[in-house]
This record gives sequence, structure tokens and C-alpha cells, in this order.
Amino acid sequence: MEEKRKQGLVPHYMKAYLSLLAVIGFFAGISLAKGAGWKPLLIPLPLFIILFIGITYQLIKELRSTKRKEPTGER
Repeated sequence: MEEKRKQGLVPHYMKAYLSLLAVIGFFAGISLAKGAGWKPLLIPLPLFIILFIGITYQLIKELRSTKRKEPTGER
């Protein structure tokens, strides 16, 4: 059961990281298309960092919860 849940987490978080890259790419594409260069990407940089940390935190939290063994009731 644990292995199945871990396998389900990988695609879920890969989608999250790819979505974050898509957001960054969208900002970069708009900035470069307008001719502003890379400098305007420094403005939403804290947002990108917070999103990356949030996704990573959730991934670690989920992985740690799958490693915990459920109590069997035996002493």
C-alpha cells in the first residue's frame, strides 16, 4: 500500500513542479516579448521561491507520512 501511494505522489508533484516552471516561463516569455529583458523577472522572484518551497515542503510531508507505520494495536 505504501509503495502504491509513493508511486502516486511522484506524478502529482512532477506536475506541480512543471506547472511552476510553466508560470516562470510565461513571465519570461511576456517579458522577453515586450523587449524588457530578464530584469523584470526579479520582481516576482520571491513568489517563485515561495511556491517552490511550498511544493517541496508538501512533498517531504507526504513522503514522511507514508513512511510512518500505522499502529497495529499490539503491545
